[in-house]
Amino acid sequence: MKYQFRVAAALVGVLVSGAAFSAGNNMTTHLGATAGTQSTGGTVEFTGEIVDSSCNITTTSKDVKVDLGKWGRNYFTAPGTETTKTPFSISVDSCPTSVKTVAVLFDGKKDATDPTLLALTAGGASGVGIKIYDGVSNTQVTMGAVSASVAVVSAQATVPFFADYTSTAATVTTGTANGVTNFLMVYN
Repeated sequence: MKYQFRVAAALVGVLVSGAAFSAGNNMTTHLGATAGTQSTGGTVEFTGEIVDSSCNITTTSKDVKVDLGKWGRNYFTAPGTETTKTPFSISVDSCPTSVKTVAVLFDGKKDATDPTLLALTAGGASGVGIKIYDGVSNTQVTMGAVSASVAVVSAQATVPFFADYTSTAATVTTGTANGVTNFLMVYN
């Protein structure tokens, strides 16, 4: 059952009474002429729902290691050159019956040249980023965007991915080419 919390009326009541801005809190309740023209406002309504617990991320998916291999810098002949894709996946189990699909959102540091790519950690190679592909649709998963979802079957799901190196510059420098991203599970 959804419960809506309507705090607007209570908040307006407190603000109008001046209780929220008592003299001892160093806050200005009247902005004066320097604040510009003031007008009527609106309301803020917060809604939500408390649901079953989420699925459990499997032990092997909590700290995934993906080896993208060693590549000669001369392999990258122009910006956009990609290496072969390396598969990996993130799995969940013990999903409640209310969870029908599972997706993943990667939120790592974006590459400075191509913000759709995961940036390499500082102090290593340059001119390269890490591209993550959705294994369901075989399309790129942009940093900060949700992947395609997969169905939960028998309280379990595995979301497949691929990753590769993608050059972002005409010249690639050598060094370690590591990257790290956190991920969040998205349940529907």
